Amino acid sequence: MDDDIRELIKAPPAYLFGWPVPLIDEIGGLSRAAYDGRIDLDEWRRRDRDLRAPMPPLASPGMVTAMHRRVTEAWREARRGSSDTADAEALLTMMGRLRYLTEPAPTDAELFHELAGITRQLREYSPHDNLNRSLGRRAELIRGWLAASPEYDLASGLEWSVVGRYRWVSTSLGAVPAYVDEARRLALTDPGNAEKVAASAGVRGHDGVPPEIAAAEIRQAMLYSSFAVLLEEAWRREGHEELGDAVAALWNRPATRRLLMTVTADGWPRRFAAYDPGLPTIATGPTGRTVRAASATPIFHATENDLSASPLD
Repeated sequence: MDDDIRELIKAPPAYLFGWPVPLIDEIGGLSRAAYDGRIDLDEWRRRDRDLRAPMPPLASPGMVTAMHRRVTEAWREARRGSSDTADAEALLTMMGRLRYLTEPAPTDAELFHELAGITRQLREYSPHDNLNRSLGRRAELIRGWLAASPEYDLASGLEWSVVGRYRWVSTSLGAVPAYVDEARRLALTDPGNAEKVAASAGVRGHDGVPPEIAAAEIRQAMLYSSFAVLLEEAWRREGHEELGDAVAALWNRPATRRLLMTVTADGWPRRFAAYDPGLPTIATGPTGRTVRAASATPIFHATENDLSASPLD
């Protein structure tokens, strides 16, 4: 252990990098209370922000990080060398204080990253391992915090901005809103998302597409397939043109479009549930009849529009 590190733990200073140690300890207490389930995430963030607000910015966060590395290495040496237990505990306390200096209450992105790391570890350890049980409790706590996140979808392990690109899909009847599980399935099976899908496997607990999401394709097809079959057959068979035009007119009614959006809205964050890009449905009338092959292409790819960059109410 370096002499300056030894001196640091033998005579703990009243200030660390300009911040009073009692304040740092109070910040650390909030973190422990949150992970113990004694306060919720919103309270942790609010109280953490209030405690930090009066303090000046750290002059050099890099110096804090470097000191944290040195103290951590000293703690590891103390553990390996079976040295004074008091030294090891003092080093562990100092590690925490240095970490709290540079790590405010986590954002959703930081929690999502932590959850991904924890779930990867959970898959590597025995379910009876004490560490696994501890990690499992932490993972469930973070999942609870992120359940209502407007940024991340835990079921797919992807950002909502990625899943949201499939809110509307291209079909033989034009633009059709998608159920959230169908959007998840399309996002997870799109080769363009392969890197994100691989990185998010731990979060959803499945290397591929979970069965409940994979089954969504059938439900999505039921949303419009009866209309498509009836319309195609009516227009194809002589003497049924009027029926075909009536079916197409019914499909194209704004009320039908609104109903389809309502039917598929469950599970979507509000900004996606209510989003209508205004893309056309199938043409009506004898001169405008078109029956196209069904496609699972996301509307936003087909029209070169990316929902993640679109303005949403």
